[in-house]
Amino acid sequence: MILRLGAIAASSILTISLGGPATAASLRLSPILIEIQPSQRATAVTVTNTDSQPVSLQIRLYRWLQRDGADTLDPTSDMIVSPPVATIPAGASYTIRLARRVMAPPAGEVSYRLMLDEIPKVADPNKPIQGVAMVLRTSLPVFVTDPAAKAQISWRFWQDASGIHAEAANLGTRRARIAGLQVETPNGRTIAFGSGLNGYVLAQATRRFDVTGAAAAGLPSLSGAQVNITAREGDRQLRETVLVEQR
Repeated sequence: MILRLGAIAASSILTISLGGPATAASLRLSPILIEIQPSQRATAVTVTNTDSQPVSLQIRLYRWLQRDGADTLDPTSDMIVSPPVATIPAGASYTIRLARRVMAPPAGEVSYRLMLDEIPKVADPNKPIQGVAMVLRTSLPVFVTDPAAKAQISWRFWQDASGIHAEAANLGTRRARIAGLQVETPNGRTIAFGSGLNGYVLAQATRRFDVTGAAAAGLPSLSGAQVNITAREGDRQLRETVLVEQR
């Protein structure tokens, strides 16, 4: 199971746990969004194991991009994370450090994902297996950001056999944090693209948001009509009227 921390309400500390007969670790992370200034070489994340058992983690850093409207993670060597593996005793805290190899200021913003994967414990062959063993996997957004960078969002919208689709193009130099995304159709029907945080649109990238299945069932053809798209981006309210593309 992947937990995207960007989809959690803003907080300085996040506690993660997965329940079940055989449970994953329970961790508290701070901060949950890492922003590095151009003049800053390194930063740190504190991981606290709130479980009653030690937990071992594999720790990796990836370049975070968006291609064809979807998130992708690429290997990177321009920032290092230490340590790559850690074991945190029960009730203890541990510091993960991130350091930039090159101090050249970014042209706007560069984005990464810090991935933490729980290393499964070796099963005791003398004990019966109860339930399904689960392990934790989570990621933190990491940004190297020019303070002057800003987001600039433009929308496209289309409908096909699978449902309706809104694509945000970020023409700016800073990520946009999209929340409360919804569309109003010509007949006054409002359709929400989920609740709360919808996701990030990275700088100079596009991100697609979809409503499919039962949530899109019964919609008339919108091809060629105009719809109103609204969302929140930080403390800004976004609103744009767009023409539904013919597909």
